[in-house]
Amino acid sequence: MAALTKLTKDTNGDAVVEATILFPIMIMIFAALVLLAMYLPTRAALQRATQYAATAIATEKSDSWLFFDEKDAVDYYWKDKKEDLKNVYVAMFSNGADIAAKGEDIVTKIEGRCLSSKAGVLSVDSHIVNRFIYKEASVTATRVFTMPVDLTFVKFPNEIAVTVTSTAVVQNADEFVRNMDIAVDFVEYLIEKFKLTNITDSISTYGKQVAEFLGWNK
Repeated sequence: MAALTKLTKDTNGDAVVEATILFPIMIMIFAALVLLAMYLPTRAALQRATQYAATAIATEKSDSWLFFDEKDAVDYYWKDKKEDLKNVYVAMFSNGADIAAKGEDIVTKIEGRCLSSKAGVLSVDSHIVNRFIYKEASVTATRVFTMPVDLTFVKFPNEIAVTVTSTAVVQNADEFVRNMDIAVDFVEYLIEKFKLTNITDSISTYGKQVAEFLGWNK
């Protein structure tokens, strides 16, 4: 009985058992802190760079005179002569090589201005989405970096990929007016072809009644 009591009060080896239990937990916490320290600044830098690139591409593909110099000034500039402007509909039939190169250059330059680490490999994909109806510039950047500490023994990935996508709408004022004219002409064609005059008159009358009820015509 005395030997059993002595055994239960013996604390030799407790530190080893506690360390065995706590060590994996401490390793995972350390890995999470290291990951956050690398992931958050990298994502913020990529978000800024991709949004800048998408906006620049969308601006160039619009009907404005504003362009972006990604080589030297890394800033917007105006075309001096109208002859220097490209057709605003060239993007519909372009193979997108110029867009891809411009997007990669802008993302690289803008991200390079950030203070975050540039470790790992950067890849950029830039293209125009839906070139005919709702044109939108889309830029996706992915940076794959290696963890500074090998934690694969606790099933932690050795490489982390940070992917960010930014978009910007191509705003063409003259194209918008053209599309609205097409829509109006098409509606007038449907009214004439299917004799919808009575229906449209009824809708117009109903709309006036609603406006009067809400007091919009006062």
